[in-house]
Amino acid sequence: MDRTDLSRLQLPHAACAVLAERRSERIDGHTVPIAGDWWNTEITAAHLPGAPVTGPDVTQLSRGDLFRDAANLDAGSEEELLRFLWRVLAWGSGMKLRLNRKRIQAVADSPSSAVAALRHALHAAREDPAQAYEALRPGGRNVIAYLGPAFSTKVLYFAGSGALDHPCVILDYRVAATLRDTCKWDSLGKHGWPTDTYARYCALLDRWAREESRRLGRRIGVDEIERWLFRP
Repeated sequence: MDRTDLSRLQLPHAACAVLAERRSERIDGHTVPIAGDWWNTEITAAHLPGAPVTGPDVTQLSRGDLFRDAANLDAGSEEELLRFLWRVLAWGSGMKLRLNRKRIQAVADSPSSAVAALRHALHAAREDPAQAYEALRPGGRNVIAYLGPAFSTKVLYFAGSGALDHPCVILDYRVAATLRDTCKWDSLGKHGWPTDTYARYCALLDRWAREESRRLGRRIGVDEIERWLFRP
């Protein structure tokens, strides 16, 4: 199939209507129930740093919580880097814990390479989505086993601390389904997206965000569009 010309794709009117809502409610307040006790137990059992992921009475995490984590993150600290990873995974997984024990074990198998890749990716995420994505998925291979595009891009996204000009955005199967079925990105695959595809995706959402910013008279973040794509 020929590669879709993304310059011709327009943001659906349904998304434009939703963007009039307050960012603080749709983005910062986007909250997910988490299995905090499970994460704390499994990380401790794997003899890895970064636990506890949450306090004993915390049963949910929001995007705003993870923005604050990233803003205060000491990237030189292995413990803080891994705690950030665990919390992103906990938010991204919710109560569905499939493959997370394998993700934890993959870090335990080679913690130094996992931490090095995370550190590189978080630094690159501020400027270059392609370089950041490649840091975690060089040549389409997961540096951390079972940390594929859906979770890798969550790490890259939250690295921006919620900044409106942060270039990296989440791409998962639900976002991709809306892009294919509703926005008509016909050539977009269902999973395992290469680095070039992720870079094109980020550029497409950046264009849409700039167009909507002019229309609404306020700065629209790429994540506000991603949020609609996830649940149109």
